[in-house]
Amino acid sequence: MRDPIIEPSWSGVRVLARVSDGHTVFSDEEGFDCTGEFAGVAEAVAGAAQARELIFDGFLTVEPTQVVAGVPMPEIEAPSSGEMMAQFIVGSRGARAVAPERRLDPDRPIAFVAVDLLEIDGTRLLDVPLLERKRLLDGSLRQGELVRITPFVRPPIDSFIATWRGLGFRALVYKGANSRYIPDAPNNDWSIVSMPSR
Repeated sequence: MRDPIIEPSWSGVRVLARVSDGHTVFSDEEGFDCTGEFAGVAEAVAGAAQARELIFDGFLTVEPTQVVAGVPMPEIEAPSSGEMMAQFIVGSRGARAVAPERRLDPDRPIAFVAVDLLEIDGTRLLDVPLLERKRLLDGSLRQGELVRITPFVRPPIDSFIATWRGLGFRALVYKGANSRYIPDAPNNDWSIVSMPSR
């Protein structure tokens, strides 16, 4: 991959977070509204928003609040950008008959970690290069205990691997610095790799 940036791969529930006029709605990877399950985090995201309307790609996870080195974390298969975009376009489908298995420890604080910014105040950013989206993302949220922005680095990353592995991360995400957010096909500029053992 040419000119990659590297992020830790988060576990938890992947969501789109839509912020509008002081309220946040979380939609999971199947397009269902899961805001009620994470109402406190939704309120924190709304309070941290630095624009009136925002759409984030991110994760609801316990990792940034209470990560313990050596504790196994559940692995989930992240949906493709196309699957995420399907819910972005279609929106929430309503309530579920059966609650999904979230794989989050209810005794540990859950936070929202934003990994990408897809829209700001009505302007879609899908064709904006990733590094520019990252710059806009950094200015779109005030970080706190329940609201985080994923870190990213550029090669060489040896010192970061040791730190992230020590925090319990089990994989890395490589993304092309100039990559776009592709809604209808796999993104050949993004890949997930296992965390190197050393």
